[in-house]
Amino acid sequence: MTDRETSTLLGEVADRVPVGPAPVGQVLKAGRRARRRRTAGISLVAAAGVAAVVGGTVAVVELPGGDAASDAATMIAEEPREGGPESADADTGAGMPPADGGGSAGSELSQIAEDPTAGRTGPLADTATNSCALEYGPAAVGRLDFAFAGAVVDIGPAVTTRSGLPGPPEDLVGVTFAVEEWFSGGSGDTVTVDLPAPYDPASGSSTPGPVYGVGSRLLVSGADRWEGPPREPIAWLCGFTRYYDEETAASWR
Repeated sequence: MTDRETSTLLGEVADRVPVGPAPVGQVLKAGRRARRRRTAGISLVAAAGVAAVVGGTVAVVELPGGDAASDAATMIAEEPREGGPESADADTGAGMPPADGGGSAGSELSQIAEDPTAGRTGPLADTATNSCALEYGPAAVGRLDFAFAGAVVDIGPAVTTRSGLPGPPEDLVGVTFAVEEWFSGGSGDTVTVDLPAPYDPASGSSTPGPVYGVGSRLLVSGADRWEGPPREPIAWLCGFTRYYDEETAASWR
């Protein structure tokens, strides 16, 4: 079908579709553009139909009967309406919402590495539970300062260490979590709490410790280390920090 024939056909049927004037020039331009792209395997065939603007794109409504209908192929065109808001974004993607919805939690979660401890359950591996001041249980978790479920996104310097003051071993690290759910004692999309450094023989660890890493999904509970401002949270072991499982998470709620 030639450009002239297409133009005539579109003009004749424009009144049948209550979507405004047929974008004749746009359809013809799309056809000429497609012919120039045939070497790249792209073809655009004008169908026996009327072009209608729906949501900023050109669609084709097939017309019944007529000699042209017997020769028609399907035309699929994602051509933005000229002058519309879509045309400004067609090439650059400007104005589109972020893939994560724009929230900082989504941003953190979208960057979480694969869970290196997937499939593990129970307390963090290689942590003793037989010499603890408080026996683990969901009721005991409720008496601590904080509890949450989250995934490790970073491991850095400890946040609770104070020089000259007694406390847990000096191999503590600050573990930043993207929080999935707060059970008690906090809010916000991320939080950093202290934990013993993870045991990783591949990186030279010689002292046994909990097994976790960036990407690990954990249930974490603990208390403020020094019981005063600024808040300096330290996660408890002894079963109070565990690999995530839904049954335990439900018991913490």
